Amino acid sequence: MPKGKKHSEPVHQSGTGKGEEAMQKTGQEAGRHDTGISGAQRRTGKASGRFSTGINPEREEPIDPNSPYLPPP
Repeated sequence: MPKGKKHSEPVHQSGTGKGEEAMQKTGQEAGRHDTGISGAQRRTGKASGRFSTGINPEREEPIDPNSPYLPPP
């Protein structure tokens, strides 16, 4: 295209948005829970079996409620 000539269509088309923008539009992902703010002023949270899988998520929960949640590999 010659210098100084304008395009009839936009040159750039937006692609993937930012993660924080997606959360603002659709809300928090299923299986994630906020627990507060850390000392570094960062959000903290926990995840459940629902976050790892939508198929039988109750199977992915710890057997003992006092055990930490370790997501499947």
